[in-house]
Amino acid sequence: MTKVFRLHGERWKLSLLGECFNVLNIANLTDYNSALKAPNFGQATQRESNIFGTGGPRAFQLGSRVTF
Repeated sequence: MTKVFRLHGERWKLSLLGECFNVLNIANLTDYNSALKAPNFGQATQRESNIFGTGGPRAFQLGSRVTF
């Protein structure tokens, strides 16, 4: 989400940004079993690694931008 604030009339803009990833805490599954005779055919065997480095299931990001 982004909220834009106008400063000094129309000359300056301040944008505040907020993002969140994996809000519902749904696992990113990978490496599906493709052996036709296996009892777990088509089931995921691994989870995707945590690419954000936060150690938690959700990640949030905040930022700002000044335009003049």
